[in-house]
Amino acid sequence: MLKRFSESIYFVNNMAKKILTGPIIFTNTDTNPILESGGILMDNGDILEIGQINKLKKANPEAMAIDLGDGLLTPGLVNIHHHLYSSLARGWNPGGASPENFPQVLDRIWWKLDKALRIEDIYYSAIVGLAESVLSGVTAVIDHHASYGAITGSLDTVAEAFGLIGIKGSLCFELSDRAGKEAFKAGIKETVTALKKWSAISKESHLQAMTGLHASMTLSDASLKRIREATGDFEAGYHFHLAEDKSDQDDCQTKHKMRIVERLAKLELLGNKSLAIHGVHLSEDEIKILHQTDTNLALCPRSNQNNAVGFPKWWNYEGINIGIGTDGIGSDIIGEAKSALYISRHTSGQPDFGFGLLSDLLLDNNPKIFHRLTGHQVGKIAVGYPADMVLWRYNPPTPLNKDNIWGHYLYGLYNQHADSVWIDGKRILRNGEFIHFDYDELLTKARLSAQSLWEQA
Repeated sequence: MLKRFSESIYFVNNMAKKILTGPIIFTNTDTNPILESGGILMDNGDILEIGQINKLKKANPEAMAIDLGDGLLTPGLVNIHHHLYSSLARGWNPGGASPENFPQVLDRIWWKLDKALRIEDIYYSAIVGLAESVLSGVTAVIDHHASYGAITGSLDTVAEAFGLIGIKGSLCFELSDRAGKEAFKAGIKETVTALKKWSAISKESHLQAMTGLHASMTLSDASLKRIREATGDFEAGYHFHLAEDKSDQDDCQTKHKMRIVERLAKLELLGNKSLAIHGVHLSEDEIKILHQTDTNLALCPRSNQNNAVGFPKWWNYEGINIGIGTDGIGSDIIGEAKSALYISRHTSGQPDFGFGLLSDLLLDNNPKIFHRLTGHQVGKIAVGYPADMVLWRYNPPTPLNKDNIWGHYLYGLYNQHADSVWIDGKRILRNGEFIHFDYDELLTKARLSAQSLWEQA
């Protein structure tokens, strides 16, 4: 077995009081959203004060002053739906007949991959996806894991990767009938173990667990009832794929004589702690049910385009809490938001549509949904918030202010790597380099793992 990195950044003591100065600060708050110059006082992982530099230094002479130099300091971004296990699929040719529809995409590509994954592959997949998330300015990730060739211990392995990187997150195992009864039972056991270990009501852990489900078409009523019985006493919601493709709705109506959202509501799987993914093929009645149950929804535009399943007219989904995820197609959440803007304009036929709305989804709704599901406040540089921040070496060629900051995200920060990242006040990235492990060595080991995985898949 390849040697893993063992240090968990969660336990690194880096809590001395500090004052950060230098860059332009985007706080993502209603009051003083942009500070051209100023300082941030942080201690024990939290932001204590934001204000004039000399005043902060005078009031806190014991604090270490750190001049970060020029750039833009922003809150850490949130990705509310990832498939970290897909990281080692880059460049992989599964062979066999090419898929002609979405069910065949699942069967011939993704289910083939997840059945071949071993514990070592899961570890490196998660680390690569999380490291690329940090480089993309992301400090919190909600993951949806599947590995039907290695179920037991898989979530501990993903958690180990979260611990090495130091990133916040939510975990789940994708429950499905597709691999048979014994695999389903093992998935239930893995889920319950995770729910006990990473309680959604605990504020002490960087991680919380949810109950993961695949799509309606791969779960019987008996299985969904069994899942509800096993997990219903935990204060955690359900993280599931919803009507990604029309075939999912067709299957539900044929087998159950109702639409998917009606089925999930009947089985008590919706609510403000649950997270639906995609929601491409929904009726008006289903949208109303999601609204009435206060269920959260994640858009995944690049994945929808890649799989040719359509794209939801989410702007008509009145009252639903909507955010953005990458669905494992990468870790660049700014790129995902940019794609969402373009495909929304293409789908709506309105070339000026959605600019501000997409800002709300990524910068406001994603952090709010993450807080709902995990209890962690994220997404702002504000007093009382954890010091989850990103420094970009970005020298804007045009004026930057509170009214146009979103344009700088989409057309300036897009495709850039973060220079430095702090999570709970711990600096995990400096000058584009990870502090606590050798990223190049990690990638070398990931390539070896991927080569072996591809030979098995």
